[in-house]
Amino acid sequence: MDNNPRGSLFVGEGVIVKGTFEVPEMAVVAGLVEGELNTKEVLVDATGIVNGRINAEIVEIRGEVTQGLHVTSHLNIKSSAKITGLTQYAEMSVEKGAKLSGELRVIEPNHSSSFSSSPSYEPDNSSDNE
Repeated sequence: MDNNPRGSLFVGEGVIVKGTFEVPEMAVVAGLVEGELNTKEVLVDATGIVNGRINAEIVEIRGEVTQGLHVTSHLNIKSSAKITGLTQYAEMSVEKGAKLSGELRVIEPNHSSSFSSSPSYEPDNSSDNE
């Protein structure tokens, strides 16, 4: 990799981390993250797994995400990706071969990462407050 900018997280292949992570800039996941990842930009590499939710502006998935995504700008899903759960996105591109399972929901672009503050434009499913 090139230099690791300040405010970034790199989870290498074979590494397991658990918890809620607040990353100011970019997170690269080649290992296993168990928990929530809140950041500006995320790359889940082909060997990467996130068993939890990702909240970010820009996301590229080559690996696996099991509990959904909330992407306020662009979601790029590569052919090797496997995503399950609620996927909320402002814009999305998907390569042939990617596996998506669960609900897809379009949101307004560039909202804050707090996905509970504003309902999506689809009011029929916005009453899931507990």
